[in-house]
Amino acid sequence: MFKQQAIEIIRKAITEEGILASAQQRDNYARVWARDSMMTGYAGILVNDEEILAGLEKSILTLAKHQAENGQIPSNVVNGKASFGTHVGRTDATTWWVVVTCEYLKKTEKKELKNTLKSKIYQALSCLKTWEYNQRGLVYSPLGGNWADEYVTSGYTLYDNVLRYWAIKNASEIYDDNELKDITVKTKKLIQDNFYKNTSDSVKYHETAYARTSAKPYFWASLNANGYDERFDLAGNALALLLDFDLNLKDFSEFLTFVSDEFKHWMLPAFYPVIFPGDDDWRLLENNYSYSFKNEPYHFHNGGSWPIFLGWLCLALNRKGIKDIPEKILAQYEGLMNEKGEHFREYYSTDKLLPLGTEQLCFSASGYLLMTY
Repeated sequence: MFKQQAIEIIRKAITEEGILASAQQRDNYARVWARDSMMTGYAGILVNDEEILAGLEKSILTLAKHQAENGQIPSNVVNGKASFGTHVGRTDATTWWVVVTCEYLKKTEKKELKNTLKSKIYQALSCLKTWEYNQRGLVYSPLGGNWADEYVTSGYTLYDNVLRYWAIKNASEIYDDNELKDITVKTKKLIQDNFYKNTSDSVKYHETAYARTSAKPYFWASLNANGYDERFDLAGNALALLLDFDLNLKDFSEFLTFVSDEFKHWMLPAFYPVIFPGDDDWRLLENNYSYSFKNEPYHFHNGGSWPIFLGWLCLALNRKGIKDIPEKILAQYEGLMNEKGEHFREYYSTDKLLPLGTEQLCFSASGYLLMTY
């Protein structure tokens, strides 16, 4: 039942410009957002739905048409007008576009389209290279520079760097580029060595900060000039797991169970632990918003639970042969949709499990589809 509903919601969001963020087609969501349309398109690839795949191609071409001179992909496009971000640009708009464009080319084997988009893809990779700033291999994102645009992580974030790795990897395979394949190997090692406590003798990005880190059963959220943010970033870790980064699966599964026990449900928070007034990071939260403050404890990015990223986590765990946790997450999500009568809302508060944010969101419909694969 829910699977067909999810597919229908996505189909309703398809326009001539591409896949919009919500089937409701209103407000800020009536735009072709790079990250939303690309993740939604990836779900379309998984379920092999022709309508969604056609919408994905439109999204790819719309975003490519408005690519900036430096190779940056727009955060969103509406009525032929591109936005690259309000307070800051969005690093993950460019990475998600490259990742899923390559996945689409792999799926469809459209040679002419592959040739047409090659220069656009390489321009985007060149842009990402400039965002290293220090030419040492990791992309640097400003505060508010990715999907968690009202949250506190910044710098060399796990999420953005794993996505950048995936972008290089996919492009290297699609265009059989040996130079990119070499960069792929180096980038993966760099992330593995710098976001996870290990005994590698490789030179660390920030030796002093690394020496002060504590071992965690997951990859740390970010590294900055002032040290590490050792918080748990569910999205970054889900993608790292999906892309075969080296993580102790037993310890990681036990950690997820520990978090579930603490919250007393399986709608796991996007970031953990939750930030409260009086905590050091609260000041970074309280002014970082565009329209209204959403990051109260257990809400939005600050401990809210996002079905889209639970979907990526389930997909990764299922591919690793870990079935019990995805089953619990899927059952919890389906149970909430049945109980509340509201389907595919943007996120849930993790204290009271309230369905919040935009309705009929393609993000959440896609998350559900990812959970089932």
